[in-house]
Amino acid sequence: MADFNDNTYESNEVSWWSNWAQTTWLSPNAYVMLSQEFDEYFFNRGGFLEITKGAKKLIGPMESEFEARKLTPHLFLQSGQLDASLLLTLEKQGYRIVDQMSVMEIEEPSFEVNPDLKIEKVTGKEGVKDWVGVYLDAFYGESSQAKAVTGVVQRVIGAEEMTTLLIGTLDGRPAGALALHRTDKVCGVYCVGTRRDQRGRHIASTMLDLAHRQAVEEGRRLILQTILSDSVEGLYLKLGFRRAYMKDLFVKDPRRTLK
Repeated sequence: MADFNDNTYESNEVSWWSNWAQTTWLSPNAYVMLSQEFDEYFFNRGGFLEITKGAKKLIGPMESEFEARKLTPHLFLQSGQLDASLLLTLEKQGYRIVDQMSVMEIEEPSFEVNPDLKIEKVTGKEGVKDWVGVYLDAFYGESSQAKAVTGVVQRVIGAEEMTTLLIGTLDGRPAGALALHRTDKVCGVYCVGTRRDQRGRHIASTMLDLAHRQAVEEGRRLILQTILSDSVEGLYLKLGFRRAYMKDLFVKDPRRTLK
């Protein structure tokens, strides 16, 4: 099980999503991530690598970063590290929990593999286009964010030591995509997506099987995160992942602020 005093999993997550948003560090542990291109809360949030005793003093500075952009503060905080004092501070300032994130690590791999899926590293313009197309179809169902996502892919594709983008092709068509991001002894899996008309064919499972084998070869631990409201944690549990720890998504509602 992941050590809650070890911030390696959190560091991997922040490192990956910092390719999608600008990350400002308010302390060695506290950060705010904000994006000019993606308006979803997932790309505009604050958090801690590790919640230490003085964390509540940083909630105000975090809020200021959001307020400067006229955005509602969203905070992802490790559930097991929240003490009564910090919870009371959040309550007084009008925060409420609206969702959770499960941070998962591989335990007993049980991947269902589709032998017809061809998996390759993304290279060149066509590879970038295919990866972006699968990602957009899987997560948005439309292509309005194509330019922004393409910009992210072009930024990370050259840093192969840290990041590998994989594309899965079935029947000659791009069908699945994911990203592997390496920091320290961790290999994080991100953006696991399957085209909507290709689901149910073990595409994600097959790609995760390759990702796991790659992580083992490199001597790294395979992890991923999933939002509970997306209702896919059960799939990952079935494939052999388990919860390492949970994070609560706090959103500030000014109407709930206590005097």
